[in-house]
Amino acid sequence: MKNLKKFLAILISTLLVLGMAGCSSPTDTNQPEPVEETPAETPAEEQTGMKPGKYTAAFRGYKSDVKVETEVDSEKIISVKVLEHKETDGIGTHAVERLPKIIVDSQSVKVDTISGATTTSYAIINGVKDALKQAGADMKKFELVPPAPTPKDVTLDTDVVVIGGGAAGLSAALEARRNGAEVIVVEKMDITGGNTIRSSGAFNVAGHKLQIEANKGRKDIEEFIEFTMTGGHNMNDPALVRYMIENSAGIVDWVTELGFTPEIGETYQSFTVPGYAPGLIIGLQKFFEEMGGKVMLSTKATEIIMKDGAAAGIIAEGADGGKVTINAGAVVIATGGYGANLEWIAELDPSLKGFVTNNHPGATGDGIVMAQAVGAAVRDLNEIQTHPTVHVPTATMMTEGCRNAGGILVNTSGKRFTNEVNYRDIVSEAILSQDQGFAYLIINQEIVDSNGNIQGYYDIGVLQKFDTIADLAKFMNVEESVLQETMDKWNKAVAEKNDPEFNSQFTWIRNLSKGPWYSVAVSPGIHHTMGGIVINTNTEVISTDGKVIPGLFACGEVTGGVHGGNRVGGNAILDCLVFGKTAGEKSAAYIK
Repeated sequence: MKNLKKFLAILISTLLVLGMAGCSSPTDTNQPEPVEETPAETPAEEQTGMKPGKYTAAFRGYKSDVKVETEVDSEKIISVKVLEHKETDGIGTHAVERLPKIIVDSQSVKVDTISGATTTSYAIINGVKDALKQAGADMKKFELVPPAPTPKDVTLDTDVVVIGGGAAGLSAALEARRNGAEVIVVEKMDITGGNTIRSSGAFNVAGHKLQIEANKGRKDIEEFIEFTMTGGHNMNDPALVRYMIENSAGIVDWVTELGFTPEIGETYQSFTVPGYAPGLIIGLQKFFEEMGGKVMLSTKATEIIMKDGAAAGIIAEGADGGKVTINAGAVVIATGGYGANLEWIAELDPSLKGFVTNNHPGATGDGIVMAQAVGAAVRDLNEIQTHPTVHVPTATMMTEGCRNAGGILVNTSGKRFTNEVNYRDIVSEAILSQDQGFAYLIINQEIVDSNGNIQGYYDIGVLQKFDTIADLAKFMNVEESVLQETMDKWNKAVAEKNDPEFNSQFTWIRNLSKGPWYSVAVSPGIHHTMGGIVINTNTEVISTDGKVIPGLFACGEVTGGVHGGNRVGGNAILDCLVFGKTAGEKSAAYIK
């Protein structure tokens, strides 16, 4: 009986890790703990040390199996190496690069995971645990929690301090450094990237010469301004919208000048950089640090220092728990939104109680609270966007690129029910109005191949693959004939570039006539928060009495007014790049 219980404990814990890790979300919520197996029943007096050698083990990470080699002598762990993996650049790769050394230095598998890369961290930890057991280790020796570091208070001086290491913060930091300022970035998470690194990486542009030459994307600036204002229910600040879109073409030239090679997309989401969002974040941070900029990870800003009515630095909590004081001539708030603060969201909009979020765990609204504490005005906090196509069990967002490239949404009767490329809030409402409040997204191999992000959804086990319409219908639990009729109607609409059912304004890139097909059940999830700190086009923070707060700047999702009541897909990264670059320029000019 004891052996049976032992076997069941091992089997259940292993299945939980493999199953949850295989379909976990980039937000790293509800991630599996390291595998806890029943200790070997070897009497203590028989333990004579480990058998020296190299041992390998592989456990499922976020996107792939992570193969780990652990070398031991008779008493200690000598080295830990990740031999094989396909984890996400800029997320899982941080765990791959940093965690092995932490394990060796601490001689323990009870180390903290890399926040934001939890699933990959657990795969590495479990690989080391398995290797130690292969070597005959006394696991109690290697399961001691490492002592916490001694907190140390630190005081630093700089020209500009940037709070937040996402696209907006890194853009601001890089541009301020390019303009001659000494710059420090503080990021509360263990990795940079914020929500950006989990996005599709596409950003809208209007009127760039490459678009005009290729006859792709939004070529007319005024048209795109109107599109953005309409999408935001005309609640947007017109000056901010105009500034963002009039400077969008210049952002393409700016990222090119930095060293990226932007590529034109197939739709109005006009440009990406190689490597998509991870490539953008990795590149911005690399360029910044190569120019002498400093990034402080695991450092949570808690307060903005004010002197004589002007921002003069920040107080933060360091990675060791000590107080970090950074005196600065200017402060840039780029902490992102509050999409992961579900309790606050439910207070602001009770109709969203119980929704999942695809935001990263650090998106809790800290910057807004800090800004309000020094007199900043805020707006539109109750304007919270749901993304229509989220795989709820794993909180994985299915990129807009699935539908823009020709994917369709089908209800539980096997029929289309909306214009799939309408504004996000409209599509979300259409899905929620269906009988069971969800829909099936259907795409095919051509669409998967059109966007590197989409392949990733299959790799993590979210998208299911089907070779026949019959198999697809069985998965959806609908009549094959009904689904086939839906597919035939859609393929006809694509051929005629006309959707008589829902008047869709697709770019009619491809149909769904050829398999294999892929599908996933989707429903809306918390995606973007449109409200935040009030700024002007110089990214200066405005106080509650309508005046500029000297030395205080803000950019990105932490601000309000750019997107109004609903954000247009592809405008978030544009927002971060345009206003991030501006915040860098203006903060550097301010200190001079």
